[in-house]
Amino acid sequence: MKSSISMILLATALTACSSCTDDKPGDGKTYVLVHGAFMGASGWDSVAKELRAQGATVHVVQLPAHGTDTAPVSAATLDAYVARVSETIDGAKKPVILVGHSMGGMVISQVAEKRPADIKELAYVAAYVPTNGQSLLDLAMMDAGSQLGKSLQPHEDGTLDVAADAFPNLFCADCTETERAALLAGYRAEPGAPLQTKVTLGAAFAGVPKIYVRTTNDLVVSPALQSQMIATTPFQHTFELPTSHVPMLSAPTKVADALLE
Repeated sequence: MKSSISMILLATALTACSSCTDDKPGDGKTYVLVHGAFMGASGWDSVAKELRAQGATVHVVQLPAHGTDTAPVSAATLDAYVARVSETIDGAKKPVILVGHSMGGMVISQVAEKRPADIKELAYVAAYVPTNGQSLLDLAMMDAGSQLGKSLQPHEDGTLDVAADAFPNLFCADCTETERAALLAGYRAEPGAPLQTKVTLGAAFAGVPKIYVRTTNDLVVSPALQSQMIATTPFQHTFELPTSHVPMLSAPTKVADALLE
């Protein structure tokens, strides 16, 4: 009798556990991460590590004339940025979750208009979200709360710098010294032409689901402008982080958690 009961209990346990798995939140998900202005792909290192630890496949884009990319400034155009992201998507398992930080929001929006079927979701992290016919400059000119403009330094070659004494506090006031060092290591002067290029968006872009990670202590893309963009473009989910402009460095786990949701 005892043997029969034991066998029944064992069978019940095995049946219950047949549906048990070790699945992680990122299993089966593919992310393509696009950096913002004055930065390179290395800015995503910590978030990429967190996502991969949760089972996700991650591709990080290095835009032309940014980070370690050797393309000349003249090769930096919005079309070139879109082409670089598209190349990455071509080599990824589709559909992807396409993520853009800051200026990267302009890029992922234009990519979504061109190939919506390959994108499961757009994720904007402290990013610009354009409407049809807008450029990044158009959005920046609307941002009375941004403190970036007074620290910009234009150059004859068409690039922009951020004053060295202002850059770390503007972009990542909540960073540790190690995180600031990583921020500075990835810094390059920003090609100005793509910032003035207007996007062409329509029904394809509108049909892709979107989330926004809003940074409530942001001095670059102000919380007020972020709220305005969120109100203009429908988002399925909005997350708030009490960080400055580069939460990928100061709060990578929280960024990864938002993206995994």
